[in-house]
Amino acid sequence: MTMRESRTLLANRGTDARDLRERLLDITERRLESRVKKAQTRRRMRELGLRSPASKVGGIVYFGRLIDKIRQHVKGQLPSDYQANLGRGFDSACTTFLRIHYNRLVERVKQGGTDEEILQWCFGMGHRPADDEVYVWNEFMRKRGWNDELSEILKRRKKEAGMAGRSEIQTMFTFIDADEGRSLVGNQKLQPAPD
Repeated sequence: MTMRESRTLLANRGTDARDLRERLLDITERRLESRVKKAQTRRRMRELGLRSPASKVGGIVYFGRLIDKIRQHVKGQLPSDYQANLGRGFDSACTTFLRIHYNRLVERVKQGGTDEEILQWCFGMGHRPADDEVYVWNEFMRKRGWNDELSEILKRRKKEAGMAGRSEIQTMFTFIDADEGRSLVGNQKLQPAPD
């Protein structure tokens, strides 16, 4: 190899290295921007006051969060990515459990009142579950995403949120809490039963 060829090769390597360095900086910058946006979204969720899905009203998980989402939507303060599933998914499961229509619940929430008052209205208009029904509901909901038909959705959502490596997130409830910036409570963590 001649001296001239060596210089040309080194010059090209320098250009390639600069290009590579610039591309890596761009990728790093985009990842950082994405993390900042996610952190801002989590902060907004805390500021909105959306409760953890594991929080209970009248002993029933998820109901308080459902009410919070309806209230924030009525005020026009619920982020658009939450609006697509209003009345569907866990919202629908909760209203079905209480045997009330989602739209009727929305109208009742618009009238005002405490969470307990709204829950009592649900019991009067729909179904007042017995203690054992509440227990089964709570345990069923608490474990959604753990070895069931939602497991693949949970896996995909974790990957999309950059949490694929977080093994402590085993259920949809823990994913929601983590995604919204809440610390995970030890008793939400599920592990396989010992043999």
